[in-house]
Amino acid sequence: MLKKLRATPHAVSLAAHDDSQARVWYGRMILPPKDAYSPGTDATYGDVRNRLIDTPDAEVPSGFGCSSVGMRALSGGGGKDSCEANELMCWSRCMPLADFNINENTCADQGLRLQCINPRDQFSDGSNHGDYYPACTNTTQEKTPYPAITGQPDTCAGEWEAFHIDSTYDHQFNLTTSSNSGAMFMWSVVDEKIKARLSFNNVFGYLSVGLADVYGKKNGMHGANVVMAIPGGDYSAITGLDLNEAASVKSFVIDPTGSSFRHWQKPVGSAPNAEVVSTGCFTTLLFETDQINGIALNTTGTNQMIWGGNGADHYMGYHGRDRARFTVEWSTGEAYFGALKADADSDADADDNTVSSSSRIECVFLTACIAIASVVYSLYN
Repeated sequence: MLKKLRATPHAVSLAAHDDSQARVWYGRMILPPKDAYSPGTDATYGDVRNRLIDTPDAEVPSGFGCSSVGMRALSGGGGKDSCEANELMCWSRCMPLADFNINENTCADQGLRLQCINPRDQFSDGSNHGDYYPACTNTTQEKTPYPAITGQPDTCAGEWEAFHIDSTYDHQFNLTTSSNSGAMFMWSVVDEKIKARLSFNNVFGYLSVGLADVYGKKNGMHGANVVMAIPGGDYSAITGLDLNEAASVKSFVIDPTGSSFRHWQKPVGSAPNAEVVSTGCFTTLLFETDQINGIALNTTGTNQMIWGGNGADHYMGYHGRDRARFTVEWSTGEAYFGALKADADSDADADDNTVSSSSRIECVFLTACIAIASVVYSLYN
């Protein structure tokens, strides 16, 4: 007979003590295996962790210790009933309806239902990752994946090793990890400009690289200035890219709060000195510049960079694990994952491949076990 498993009960008792003393407690969360199944979210805990990585820090309010009352859906027991009034469970979190200019009565007054939908007017139960938001609609169309790009043919498998290296560049940084498709960033400093090549071991959905916003959400993605190669034009969140239009490379500023491309699809500035090459197996972005959107590259020092690629669809969809934040010292050729060199070794092959996001993952799974130690010490010598 199958038995339902639950976390080991845990608690901490705080005995009374004198006002001249203070109590310190310590806790550690032990995460479930990433392939363990979470019934509350109908996904693996690895997928749930990935959703958390992509949730802006500002939308993860603090709770007692390292608990988080706003991430109940990610604790394994959340759902639409865990949201407050005038909120809706959507994209695995409780979204305030006021952010979308509606309230609990708006939809009913129009004879419509309040649902979590995507721009294609497909509804979600709220647990799905992607471009979902609360809206008034009577749609009965369940979510479907974006139409997929035909993937790499079998003949590509043995060609990547030779393709991703170009000896004409002075420096290189291998962006490949155990969880992404594979990428290589190469560059030279020429006449105080960066001549660079970003190669992606996948077909052409999009490919981008640029300056991280060092204080931006989602590990520097929000607010980043990037150069992006796109395989078409006339983008619509409903129909995707028009592939009858030519591929292009343009500069963009990623929206400070909205991740989806529809929030920042208008190019900025003049077209960069760049080109994209798609072989049917791989994608390469080439550019030469001393600035991105007017922000000078520190060719004698370092810059924090981000990259992202998609070989799955022509809807400018989610990059999945094909992205990273990394730091480059242009003149010496030194590079490492993340923002801090001290964290580079641990980040290079980590599941989340980030510095700033990984620190908050450890504390969100309320179904995990916690060990607590308590110490009373004197405030006065």
